[in-house]
Amino acid sequence: MASVHPRFAEMIEQINIGTFTGEDSGCFSDPSRLATMVIADPLDKADDFENLFSVIRRLMINGYEFMTVIAGGGRAEKQLWKLLSALGLLQIVSIVPRRMPWRSVLAAGDIFIQPKPNYVFDPVLLEAMSIGAAVAGCTGGVDDLIIEDQTAVVFDPNDEISIMRSLQRLLDRREFARQIARTAQQYLKENHSVSKMIAATLKVYYETQG
Repeated sequence: MASVHPRFAEMIEQINIGTFTGEDSGCFSDPSRLATMVIADPLDKADDFENLFSVIRRLMINGYEFMTVIAGGGRAEKQLWKLLSALGLLQIVSIVPRRMPWRSVLAAGDIFIQPKPNYVFDPVLLEAMSIGAAVAGCTGGVDDLIIEDQTAVVFDPNDEISIMRSLQRLLDRREFARQIARTAQQYLKENHSVSKMIAATLKVYYETQG
């Protein structure tokens, strides 16, 4: 907004969206549980998922044991089911409706995957970090929640090798994944707490009235 309306730049104040951040990280908290990766994204273009699905297939062939949940819906859902069938992934990848409670779906995952860059703020990513999932996110977006090797591991969505390496880092090094998740939670407590959001909003109202 500041670049579009430079005359008003000094009047613009950003208030970060707040969330309630958990005290514990759910990432790989139960060693006996099968590793779970969660994707929450509109299923509008099958192309957005092809590289990721190819990587998931390679991980399965290489002996990794995990399951993947895709929460979403859209015009490409039927194509994605066909792609999963063609790749032999129906046993380890499920698509669930968006109407299911977001936080419950996210809480079931150890790893949260952002399959493509976001050019607007993503509240689902915020929630995934808040419950303590380790995030694998994309380069090229505008989301300041993703800080490479601090709050997330980062990959190029157009490069299968890049995606593979990022997911392997989290699956192979579980304490590293937990550290990524904990660092993200601490970042949210410092920058996206509900109390700070409310205080900043009230401050703006008081200053406007003055």
